[in-house]
Amino acid sequence: MSDLSKSIPKAPRSAVFLDRDGVINVRRPEVEYVTEVAQFDFLPGALEALALLSELGFALVVVTNQRGIAREMMTEDDLAAVHAYMKAEALKRGVRFDGIYHCPHDTFEQCSCRKPEPGMILEAAEDLEIDLTRSYMVGDSLSDIEAGRRAGVRAVQITDGEECGAEMVFPSLLDFALHLKERT
Repeated sequence: MSDLSKSIPKAPRSAVFLDRDGVINVRRPEVEYVTEVAQFDFLPGALEALALLSELGFALVVVTNQRGIAREMMTEDDLAAVHAYMKAEALKRGVRFDGIYHCPHDTFEQCSCRKPEPGMILEAAEDLEIDLTRSYMVGDSLSDIEAGRRAGVRAVQITDGEECGAEMVFPSLLDFALHLKERT
């Protein structure tokens, strides 16, 4: 390798930013949280979708609100164990997450990371050299969609019910991944 090649900056990558609960795993009822591995269940087709998105060349970045920490229903270590399990199961399919970002704050706390604020997306974009104009935010709630808009990425909603104004709407993460595959 020549010295010249070392000085060439890497081109920014495209990414799919993913909300976790309701997109990758089954969302628990509003007052409950995934606080341990036994409560984490992948949604049907989620692992296949992650593998396909990875094959398509997207960086995979999880951005998840986790106010159960602020409410002392779980600890940072509990969350780390859940994410370690999620990563290990994904790795069995050849999928590596490029980053996992979480907001531990409650809704009343003033922070820039809790969706609908775009802080987690913007931090990941800087850390991972991501081109936001060629990226997507995939979520199942209005706060996910709004965070994507505020960050300047295309907003994609996963829902089998009420839509909240995203640019694209799909019933599952797999349907979204298959849509992107068809476009390539």
